Amino acid sequence: MLKNSSLLNYKATMRPIFLTAAMILSLAPATSRAQMVLPGAVAAPTPAGQAGAPPALHRPSGGDANSEYDGHFTPAKPPALESVIGKPFGLSGTRGALQVEKSGADLRLSRLTLTGDKISRPNQPCEVQMGGGESLMLKPLGAPEGVQRYELESSACPLQLDVLNGALRATSPAGACSFPQADCRVDPVGLWGPAGDTFGESQAKSIEHERTALEKSVREHFRRLLSKNKKDKAATQAAVKEQAGFSASRAQTCRDYDREDAHGFCALRMTEARDYQLQARLASGQTAARDKAAKDKGGKDKKAAKPRAVAKPVPAAPGGPAF
Repeated sequence: MLKNSSLLNYKATMRPIFLTAAMILSLAPATSRAQMVLPGAVAAPTPAGQAGAPPALHRPSGGDANSEYDGHFTPAKPPALESVIGKPFGLSGTRGALQVEKSGADLRLSRLTLTGDKISRPNQPCEVQMGGGESLMLKPLGAPEGVQRYELESSACPLQLDVLNGALRATSPAGACSFPQADCRVDPVGLWGPAGDTFGESQAKSIEHERTALEKSVREHFRRLLSKNKKDKAATQAAVKEQAGFSASRAQTCRDYDREDAHGFCALRMTEARDYQLQARLASGQTAARDKAAKDKGGKDKKAAKPRAVAKPVPAAPGGPAF
């Protein structure tokens, strides 16, 4: 009787969480359509040599994403560095300047100019050139969220840069940065990418198709993440809360991107980042689980292979051999 009562209490506790998740998943397509505004053309064609729409995102090989999580998931390869090297980027497409270069195995910022407002007069713009004209070393941090991450170690303005297809997403543990000597305060957080007028009509259509596929992929991977964490109430609640805030976070990041309503590039790249993040969550813990399984199996095999005790020979009786 007590066991049945506990089971009913658990179901009653988890039901609101999964109802919330179901609402998020059912509303996601409508939200996506509302945010996608594509007239189908931009003011100017893509100039030669400028960054255009990046290649389509490779999908993961973790099986049918519609199925429940079965403990095996292979995430897609992260975006290649080649999609960002040598490209002129600006924050939201136009503010400041950032350019990545590769020297052997090292990755550097050959240019980083930050724009902001004067500390003494907040309504007046200002500009800070990081590094004083020298290239800035980027430290690799692996791929904690499914994409390659690099860190700019700077006491004045530390930055972390996630490599997406043809763009960089910047975060800063310190938030906005102040440069008292330059009388300038800057906020470098957001999407660094190409200017809006570098996208032609065909590229805008390609972006629309790719984002439609990515929206579907995000929903499917979120379902599988819920399936993975269905026995962990805290993890399920955290996943639902994070997914609920994703659309708002994407809208806030992309609201000022140059001509975003014409091409939707920023929303595409932020959706891509979310999809890689979900894939990383699905794949997390698998290595440890495989190692434990292999260790357990090895222990069993070793135990099974333990040699049997051999019977001691019986000494021969006096007067003749023993049989």
